[in-house]
Amino acid sequence: MVKEEELPEPVEQEKMRGLVEFQNDYFGGGPMYLSDEARTLYEYLGSQPIFTLGTLGKALLNPLKARREMKEMGERMKAKSVEGNMVGDGLVKGGILCIAPSGELKYTFYEDPGKGVPPECQAKIAEAARAFGSTKVA
Repeated sequence: MVKEEELPEPVEQEKMRGLVEFQNDYFGGGPMYLSDEARTLYEYLGSQPIFTLGTLGKALLNPLKARREMKEMGERMKAKSVEGNMVGDGLVKGGILCIAPSGELKYTFYEDPGKGVPPECQAKIAEAARAFGSTKVA
């Protein structure tokens, strides 16, 4: 289901520009773990669209709130030096899966677009990642 990937060949780099930038900026160019071509991890996280009739309806009913939330999200991203490059599939909700080397799922966080990761979830993610050191691969 999950496999280690190295940087793609130069010809493929343009196609995967968002991945390469993410890998270099946040992982120092080291190996990353990616879903397979079938997008198994997205399916596991529910493959839910970011925009639904409900979210669009709420934005239309209260455009000032929607604008304020977008502005706040932009400010959080700027404060953390996170840049969006509009490359990749930005229309599907994602999340964070903490999977131990043994394959055991330690923690799952489902994305709420624009809201960030709440501090209590950050603590659980860090706890799950720390547990990786004590996990033996069979």
